[in-house]
Amino acid sequence: MNLIEYDVDSDSKRLAEMKKLSGGSTMVPLIDIEGIIIRGYVPDEMKDALEIKKKRTI
Repeated sequence: MNLIEYDVDSDSKRLAEMKKLSGGSTMVPLIDIEGIIIRGYVPDEMKDALEIKKKRTI
């Protein structure tokens, strides 16, 4: 798994992508784990998303 970080303050293309993924929200961080979108730093949601990802690869 790779972590890719974007600076949406200086990259308008990435900001537009972020808004599309988040339903218009500009809350950061916006985390995308295999298509599961998490708005903000929510460790329990990240853990759940990683568990779902694991189950998909089994």
